[in-house]
Amino acid sequence: MNRPHRPRCPRPPRSLLAALLLCFCTASFAALPRADVRTTGRVLADANGWHATWPGVTLTVRFKGRAIGVVLDDPLSSYTVELDGALRKPLPMVDGEHTVWLRLLSRGVHELRLTRRNETTTGAGTIHGFLLEAGGSWLPAKAADRSNTRQIEFIGDSFTAGLADLSTKRNCNAAKIRATSDATATFGVRVARQFHADWELNAMSGMGMNRNWNGNLPNENFRTYYPRLLQSDAQSVADDPAWHPQLAVIGLGINDFSTPIHDGEAWTRESLAGQFKASYGELIADLRRRYGDIAIIVTAVKIGEDGQQPLLVKQVAQAENADGNPRVYYVEYDDLELTACQWHPNQADHARMARALIEEIEKIKPFR
Repeated sequence: MNRPHRPRCPRPPRSLLAALLLCFCTASFAALPRADVRTTGRVLADANGWHATWPGVTLTVRFKGRAIGVVLDDPLSSYTVELDGALRKPLPMVDGEHTVWLRLLSRGVHELRLTRRNETTTGAGTIHGFLLEAGGSWLPAKAADRSNTRQIEFIGDSFTAGLADLSTKRNCNAAKIRATSDATATFGVRVARQFHADWELNAMSGMGMNRNWNGNLPNENFRTYYPRLLQSDAQSVADDPAWHPQLAVIGLGINDFSTPIHDGEAWTRESLAGQFKASYGELIADLRRRYGDIAIIVTAVKIGEDGQQPLLVKQVAQAENADGNPRVYYVEYDDLELTACQWHPNQADHARMARALIEEIEKIKPFR
C-alpha cells in the first residue's frame, strides 16, 4: 500500500553540474521496503496510498534514521505531527503531490504520528507514502499498538469535528476556518487520550439527525454519510474488522433545532421532534448491530432560548433504558462560551466538554 517514491528536484537541470547534482540527490536514497503503517479512523488504503475525508484519521510509522519524508496531496487539510510524542510544526495544506521532510533527527528509533486536522467531505486527501534516506530502516509497529484494546467512537457534527476550535473570533472566512480547525484539540481526542484509547471522529459539519443547519440539503442528513468509508464516495462502506469500540459518544441534533423551520420545509416543530427521536433510536440500533452491547453516551447542548435538543435527547436515553438498553447515558454540556468561528466551541469549551465526558466515563466504566 506504500507506493515507491523518489525525491524530486523542483525543476529540470540546466547544466552538466546540475544534472550531476540531481543524479546524486536521487542516488542518495536507498530502495526500501514498505513502511509498516498503522492507521486509525476511516481510511481507504490502496496501491496509491491512504485516502481520508473524516477528521482525526491517524497514520503511525516507526523507523531508524535521521530523516523521514512524507509524500502527500491534501489541499484542504493540514496534519498534526507528533515525533516521539513531541509536537512538531503541522504539515501544511498544499495543492498537488509534494514531499515534506523532517530532518536532523537524533540517531536511533523514532515514531512518527500524523493526524488529519480537518474534514473534507467533498474529496479525499491522500498520503502517498513515506521516504527514508539511505541507511535508514523501517521498524514494525509495536505489537501492543497494532490494535488498541480500548476504542471510542465519536459521532457528531461540527462540534465533534472541531470546526475552528483554535479560533478566538466568531467572524471567519472559509480559509480561516480550515486554518484554525484541529481534530487533535477536540473534546473527543482529549477524552480518548485520557483513557489511552484509539478514537474515530465520525463527524460532519452542518449535518443533523434529520434536518441540517438552516434546512440545507433537505434530501440528506448525517445518517446519509455515516455508513461511508469516504464521505465523497457513496459506494464506499466503513467496515473495519479491527474496529470494535467499547464506547460511542453521540452529539447530534444541534443543527436540527438551532435554526427556525422555514416556509416550504417538510417539517413542523412537532413532526421534526417525533422523527428526531425515532431516527436517534434507529442510529443506536445500528450501533448495537455493528458493535454489540457497548456503552453509548448521548449528548446535548442548549442552543438558543428553546432548548429543544436537550429535552429530546434526554427522552431518547430514557426510552432506550426503558426498552431494555440500560447502557445508554445522557450528558449535557453547559456554560459554553462559543466564541470560535461561527459560534463554535473554543478551546476552553472543548476542555469543559471533555471533563463532563470523562466524569461520566469514570462512572460507567465501559472498558472491561
